[in-house]
Amino acid sequence: MEKDEEFLFNFFTHVSQLCFDKAKECIEKERELVTCVPAHQAGAWVALLSYLPQVVLAEKSYMEIGFLQNKNKGFLRKDNSLRSIYESLKSEVKRLEEVCKQNPNDKHVTNFCQNLIQFFTARINLIDFYEKIYLTGSSRFLKYNELLVQVETVIQKHCLSFTDISVTPIKAVFSMECEILQQLFKALTELQRLQFLPSLSLIHGAHTRLTAWENKMQNRESWKLGFLKNNPLPLLYQWLLRFKGFVLSKFSLYFHDTLALQTTSSDMRQLCSKLQCDYYQKMVSFQRKYDAVSVLLLSDNQVSCDTTDYDSFPVICAYPPKTTSQHETILKMITDTTTELINSDKIIYKYSTQEQCTYVLATIESNIYLIIIFDSKKSEKDVFISNFVLELCTNLRCSKIFISLKNPTK
Repeated sequence: MEKDEEFLFNFFTHVSQLCFDKAKECIEKERELVTCVPAHQAGAWVALLSYLPQVVLAEKSYMEIGFLQNKNKGFLRKDNSLRSIYESLKSEVKRLEEVCKQNPNDKHVTNFCQNLIQFFTARINLIDFYEKIYLTGSSRFLKYNELLVQVETVIQKHCLSFTDISVTPIKAVFSMECEILQQLFKALTELQRLQFLPSLSLIHGAHTRLTAWENKMQNRESWKLGFLKNNPLPLLYQWLLRFKGFVLSKFSLYFHDTLALQTTSSDMRQLCSKLQCDYYQKMVSFQRKYDAVSVLLLSDNQVSCDTTDYDSFPVICAYPPKTTSQHETILKMITDTTTELINSDKIIYKYSTQEQCTYVLATIESNIYLIIIFDSKKSEKDVFISNFVLELCTNLRCSKIFISLKNPTK
């Protein structure tokens, strides 16, 4: 490894390990060494070094989700968003690259410039992706497959970018971040299709990569001693960890009955209590407190509107855990209220005078519905019911975690 290459490798190792002060010290030491080199030999290298402190600041802000925070931009005010900082760095290093091409002695600097430009482009692409995630959180129906396609496009675009050994540490972290996002959005698409093993495998894949990323961060052992009040892990890592927690919690509800067969009921309750969101227990608590006949999650994956085979209408999860006898009624209500259910925030109340029952219907996602049955008449003005339905549906869509990107908290 050449001397300049080794310096950049060490620099990006510090950056990838979140040791930003060490990265700055690394730059200062290199600057001192360069002062001993004739100016005509070190000109391009010195210019490249001048951009690295900005890289440190940009990466530090990126890891704290600075790319989605309030921007000080207005009339006659310069855009100083993180995205614009990466764009500016990209332009400046591009200019340096053009200058270096004129001098054969600066060929190695040209190569470093090209790798840095590719890295800045990758960062900008990921910033755009996180902005899309945030905006999607406010959508009526979350199209996880569209987000999956976008992150996979980023992966494919940059799989052969910034591959020089000098930037290997930052490329490794970039790849892990992309793969975590890919695994989680793929898991969400498989959950929509009610695929047990693919979903489980993908969540495990995301967990493995999150663990590997944390292992790359220095001072892990001191973090666990509890001397620090705040979680020292960067906000972006914490957000990805919470995102995985939301997906795992959703998985535990959609496949609660399958998982429950693998253990005792008490162990199942204990395991679910450790989840980020114990949705099943929320359903149980609501049913008991409000004396509902049943709380169900249903899917129309296997049902067409004109079918008469109501036994094919799958119950994803229910409490009490018994088969309801009202499948035909529920399916007809879903069919009759399709237009209303397109609005995912719409809660529909249907009272059956014949059965003396109230049916509360809401859409979790395009093919999955939440149904609550009461053996009495309930009012649409009942805040307790509407709050429960909205909270459960919003959390299961992952809208809450997506929107939290804007103002994350440690």
